[in-house]
Amino acid sequence: MNRTLQKARHHAISYALIAPAFLVLAVFVFEPIVYSLVLSFQKYRLGFATRRFVGFENFKNLLASPEFWQSLAITAVYSFYMVAASLVLGLFLAVVITGRKNDAAFWQVIYFLPVTATMAAMAIVWRFILNVDFGFLNNLLRALHLPVVNWLKDPRTAMGSVIFISVWANAGYAMVLFLAGIANIPGSLYEAAAIDGSNKGQDFRFITWPLISPTTLFAVIIMTRRALSSFDTIKVLTNGGPINSTRVLSLLLYQEAFQFFNIGYASVIAVVFFVLVLAVALVQLKLEKRVFYQ
Repeated sequence: MNRTLQKARHHAISYALIAPAFLVLAVFVFEPIVYSLVLSFQKYRLGFATRRFVGFENFKNLLASPEFWQSLAITAVYSFYMVAASLVLGLFLAVVITGRKNDAAFWQVIYFLPVTATMAAMAIVWRFILNVDFGFLNNLLRALHLPVVNWLKDPRTAMGSVIFISVWANAGYAMVLFLAGIANIPGSLYEAAAIDGSNKGQDFRFITWPLISPTTLFAVIIMTRRALSSFDTIKVLTNGGPINSTRVLSLLLYQEAFQFFNIGYASVIAVVFFVLVLAVALVQLKLEKRVFYQ
């Protein structure tokens, strides 16, 4: 009986300790998700008192909307290139910095600084840099007698500019993750490889790359989440333009909800967006089977 009471007390203490965290999740994560799902079945405009249940009408309208499919394609392109470039650059920086003994900490701080900055503020700075009339980049092109480019207002260059700035802001994050993964690799493996005559390229291919696969998977998941949730940078830089060429799903959701006040339709976008993000996360977790753990 004594043991049963002790066990019950132990469980009660455990549940009491996790209750605050669960309450925060319930209020700020689960409740909004459920409420968005409820709103997605309603015809509701912000500022109007009346709501009307419309079933799957909002979903049908969304799937029939060319704007949704265009934004979905733009989101896929933006996310793919942003994640791929951030990971490649982050891994390159991590490998190079690991090889530096005297000033490694200095370069880590330098490359991580963009991650700590407020991206809305940094996006304003980049708008000035890329300005067609007085921006630093175009002034440099003029000095070199090259034609200027309207970086953010030309459909041919706007997406590339947004991806470049996003990579600049996120590569430092990936770098830190890879630095942690490389630091956990035993130095004895490299010493044994050196005895066998291995060079740096072979060290990376046969030791570093396989052993940081868990870190790589984690970095892919984190970078994908950051890419899919990108909003402030694109909002400030282009506001989805020109000609909606940079309007990702998160921006489309914002416009429908807070510019057109179509809350029911925006909730459908949120629900579909949530399902897509969940599907991507599940696919990435399936790749865990190919991860090599030490």
